[in-house]
Amino acid sequence: MEEVEWPNRSLVVFNPLNKSYRKLPPMLDMRSPYIVGMTVNTDKSGYKILVAQDGQSLVSQHYDSISNSWKMNTIFYTKIAMLVGMASIKEFLFCLSFWPLGLIAYNNEEASWCDMQVKMPPSVTSPHLIHNNGELFLVGGLEKCCQLTSIKIWKVDLYLKECIEFEEMPDCLFSSFSETLHEEHFSCMGEAGVICFHGSLTLSMVVYDMNRNRWWWVPPCPMKSAQPYCLSNPRYSFFNSLGLAIKPCFIVNA
Repeated sequence: MEEVEWPNRSLVVFNPLNKSYRKLPPMLDMRSPYIVGMTVNTDKSGYKILVAQDGQSLVSQHYDSISNSWKMNTIFYTKIAMLVGMASIKEFLFCLSFWPLGLIAYNNEEASWCDMQVKMPPSVTSPHLIHNNGELFLVGGLEKCCQLTSIKIWKVDLYLKECIEFEEMPDCLFSSFSETLHEEHFSCMGEAGVICFHGSLTLSMVVYDMNRNRWWWVPPCPMKSAQPYCLSNPRYSFFNSLGLAIKPCFIVNA
């Protein structure tokens, strides 16, 4: 995103696989927009970008790469503090809403929102959504007396409207990983069944392969010694970035 003031701020999309590049037209006027997610069309003909504004009601707009234009969506009349943890399955883009923690979905074809009414686990911190083989999973930590006690993965059953425990980070990894966290919070992202966990105090990362049921530590990042300026300067800090895990697609041009 270019460093210019709203409303002239614009987005730039780049596909590193085929090196295509596009500067998007200005968004429609919104009070405080932020990017929720990006999805590729089922037929790989293009993509859509969803931008939202939370508050007393959820106002959103989407960009369509085929028409190269922005369009306002139907207003979702419910109070939402924030949308996080985007995961895309078929024509739906799922997001976590705060507060309280809930699951809502955006229908790409109908450009509308709906409340999935799924019962969420209690006392979940740092929640994220992951998709794998057409199924939706919730990743988060469990707290007791403001202390992180475990990190778990739940399968989200959209038919039973509940979260079923799927996996838990082994104690031997959790005890070391929790030492890298600041205020008991962590970040994660995943694609194709591989989930990467990282804290905010070091570059240490833990990876879980859902398909092989395997956990491991990632080797130390060489950037720590090669480019210490990136770690010491807040502007370029790795942990100040917010990203989305998108499945690589060579044939879709920006």
